[in-house]
Amino acid sequence: MHAVPKERKEGNFSQRRRAASIAELERGVFDVLVVGGGITGAGVAREAALRGLRVALVERRDFAFGTSSRSSKLIHGGLRYLEQGDVGLVREAATERQTIRRLAPYLVRPVEMLVPVASRRGQAKLRVGLWAYDKIARVPEEERHRILDKEEALAVEPLLRPENVHGAGLYYEYLTDDARLVLAVLKRAAELGAVALNYASVVGLLSDSRGVQGAEVRDELGDGTFRVRARVVVNAAGPWVDAVRLLGDGGRPRLHLTKGVHLVVPREKVPVGRIVVMSARDRRSVFAVPRERVVYVGTTDTDYEGSFDDPPVSLEDAEYLLDAVVRTLRCGSLEPSDVCAAWAGLRPLLHEEGKKPSEISRRDEIWVEKNGLVSVAGGKLTTFRKMAQRVLEKVEERLRAQGVSVPPDRGASDVDPLSGGETGQDLSAYAHGLRARWPAVAPEAIERLVAIYGSLAERILGRMTAEPELAEPLTPGSPVTRAEVEYAVTEEMAATLRDFLERRTRMLLFDLRNGLPEAPEAARLLGELLGWSEHRVREEAAAYAESVRALRTFVSGRVAGRRTAHA
Repeated sequence: MHAVPKERKEGNFSQRRRAASIAELERGVFDVLVVGGGITGAGVAREAALRGLRVALVERRDFAFGTSSRSSKLIHGGLRYLEQGDVGLVREAATERQTIRRLAPYLVRPVEMLVPVASRRGQAKLRVGLWAYDKIARVPEEERHRILDKEEALAVEPLLRPENVHGAGLYYEYLTDDARLVLAVLKRAAELGAVALNYASVVGLLSDSRGVQGAEVRDELGDGTFRVRARVVVNAAGPWVDAVRLLGDGGRPRLHLTKGVHLVVPREKVPVGRIVVMSARDRRSVFAVPRERVVYVGTTDTDYEGSFDDPPVSLEDAEYLLDAVVRTLRCGSLEPSDVCAAWAGLRPLLHEEGKKPSEISRRDEIWVEKNGLVSVAGGKLTTFRKMAQRVLEKVEERLRAQGVSVPPDRGASDVDPLSGGETGQDLSAYAHGLRARWPAVAPEAIERLVAIYGSLAERILGRMTAEPELAEPLTPGSPVTRAEVEYAVTEEMAATLRDFLERRTRMLLFDLRNGLPEAPEAARLLGELLGWSEHRVREEAAAYAESVRALRTFVSGRVAGRRTAHA
């Protein structure tokens, strides 16, 4: 048995200093309290902290628990919005993806996306669209599109069914890790002084003659509640935005939730070499995205009513996506039993009467309730920073109305690196430098750590060197080391086994065995760090095994939430 060192200086983003964080949240008055720890809330917290405001953030479950860990994991340039005529959104999305790449190079990777077309007319339309996109989005020369004829398209992706291919377009999108992007943004906010806490549910809003002035919060990992006082409260709770609004009598619900499902299959079943856009039976576009030893396929867009925490994936969802794969690619039959993981995310869109799910605008909307609560919904992962800036305009109005002097915008938001972002743009060169400093660590292990943690990989490597037992894998042959368990608790606020294996390391979704071999040892090490009883350790491992089972189980459409046709 290997002991995990318990005596180490704790940072302000450590789960082991939870009591101190709660005490800090109870102390004094914050300028801004953000409710919600997804990408929107994290972006608002960072933006406010960069401007010198005193910031608090609370999240009812883990950071990125909801929509922000269940996206398509693409930093979209906005090509699809061009088809809808929203040139402004295309330009903003394209600019922002370059900004995010600059702020966190390790989390944004350009990848080729192949768009097959079945006719001469389709190819002509695609040619015009991609040309316009390159111009509007100011795409760098090395990433500009190419139009391929049939032979070229089949050479680039031999799996394509030739009978359905007239030609193709090849352009670049950017791949990310959505949950880790949220952590990078939120950890940077914490480095700037923000106080953030997960597993902290808002159960009431505090009000006086000035309106909402804070929240009553329940500690989901301990006993009782505490109060956070703040001059402005921002409701960035994603699918739970209406629930928070109604705590303060916010009027009728405004959200229209739609569900997006993704399936994960072994790459040997769908051995594509790049992202391939596929046509579903109803002519919607879905795509297959290769990621190491797996490929994930998504997404659906259907109305949803049901549980927000873990939206189910229906058998109809699974068959719809798998059918799109076999229609487009020569990869043999695919059955639901081939799926090794799946996820469903909810899009918190603003209701638009008479519109189908895919027709509803993805633009963010920000409004101020009569009681002063600032709410935000809609928006995209790609444009989180711009969305945060728009929220801060409303926050500053509220602060000025209360006689509070607001620090000027220093313009740092687009140049201040996210946590872990100080690698430089050449990750290979950065990893090579680390290999020279830590020659005892396998090169592939260093490359993996850089891809997940960026420049903060150095902290993990330092721990592995100082205490060699931390360099050992959780199980023989596992890529995950004991050092990462300790790091997840003391520097990334992991509080449960699922936090670690799903959102910190992504083993739940993208490991062929879903991290099940690692789970018992990871639970034991977490227990040592967090003071769990042996019973709690066993409970965590059992709960994780059940979550893996649920990922591979598809329910009937009747139980999966109200559905509409895929359109």
